[in-house]
Amino acid sequence: MLPFGGGGTVTVSNTTITANSIIYLTRKTAGGTIGDLTYTLSAATSFTINSASGTDTSTVSFIIVELN
Repeated sequence: MLPFGGGGTVTVSNTTITANSIIYLTRKTAGGTIGDLTYTLSAATSFTINSASGTDTSTVSFIIVELN
């Protein structure tokens, strides 16, 4: 589980991320003003979880699925 640092964005280092990775996100604990969750991939480096709210301080869990 990862908490947002108060800015509605958190970056997760993970060198196994590829362009085919799909990340399923779920909010475990709501905090601040919650917003819709999205993510962006940086292959072989990381992924970034973004909230539509800049004041989202929620805790988020994720599962990574790799499609061939």
